[in-house]
Amino acid sequence: MVYADLHVHTNHSDGTKEIRDVLMMAKEKGIQRIAITDHDTIDHLDEVKRLGEELGIRTIRGVEMSCYDEDVAKKIHIIGLWLNEKAPHVEALCQKTLACRDAYHHKLIENLSQKGYHITYEDAKKYSPYNIVFKIHIFLALMEKYPEEMTPEKYRGLFASKTSKETDLQMGYIDIQKGIEAIQKDGGIAIIAHPCEYNNYDEIEKYVGYGLQGIEISHPSMKDEDYPLTQKYAKKFNLFKSGGSDFHDSRLTQMGDYGLNKQQFEELVNHMRKVKGL
Repeated sequence: MVYADLHVHTNHSDGTKEIRDVLMMAKEKGIQRIAITDHDTIDHLDEVKRLGEELGIRTIRGVEMSCYDEDVAKKIHIIGLWLNEKAPHVEALCQKTLACRDAYHHKLIENLSQKGYHITYEDAKKYSPYNIVFKIHIFLALMEKYPEEMTPEKYRGLFASKTSKETDLQMGYIDIQKGIEAIQKDGGIAIIAHPCEYNNYDEIEKYVGYGLQGIEISHPSMKDEDYPLTQKYAKKFNLFKSGGSDFHDSRLTQMGDYGLNKQQFEELVNHMRKVKGL
C-alpha cells in the first residue's frame, strides 16, 4: 500500500487539478504523506501546507526542476524535497526557466496557427490559471477546438521538435549542477526523477559528484528492468530512495499505484536525518 507519494503535480504547473482536489484524492486513496512537486515553481507551497493541515494530510515542500546536462545533451528532472520555507536559490533558477518556456510556447502557438491550428495564447491560458502556459494547456485548447483530431499521436507529432537539443536550448533548462546545488542551499535533498525517461543512468555517478542525494525507485514510467537498476544505483552511491505517481491528470495516471510504503518512507526520513545530523 502506498503511504507516501512524493512526486505530484497540480494546475500550478502542468497538472490539471487544483491543489485541494489533488490532496483530497490522495486522502481518499489512504496516502499519508504527499509532496506537491510542480515544475519549476514553488510560490504556492504555503497554500499546499495550509490546505494539507485543513484536510488532515501531511505535506512536504517540494519542486521538480527541469535541468540539463550539456555534456551529453540530455534533460534531467531533479526533485527537491523538504525545502526551507524560503528557497531563494531554487526560486531564482525556476523564474528564469519559466520565462524562457513561456517565450517558447508563444512561438509554438504562432507556429501551430501557420499549420492551420488557430488557437491563441489566451485560449491555452484558460487551463493554466496560476502560471505560464505549458504544452498540456496548449493541447487542451486544441482539444477544445479540434476534438476529433487531437489524439496522443497527434500530440507527439505537433510538439516534437526536429531535434531535442533544438528545443532544449530555447527552454531555459537549468544546468544540472546548479540545480542540485540550489536545492541543497535551500535546505532540500536532491533526487533524480525517473532516470529511465531520459536515459540518465550513465550520468548518475557524475551527478553524485555534484551532490545528488537520491533516486526514484517507484514511478509509472519504470519497466521491469528499471526496478533492480534503481535499487542498484541507490545501494552503490548510498542514495535516498524516493518515488511517486507523477500525477498530472486522472485520465493519464492514478494516485495510489506508485510511491513508498510506510517502511520505505520511514527509512527515507531516517536516512535524511542521519545525513543532516538531525
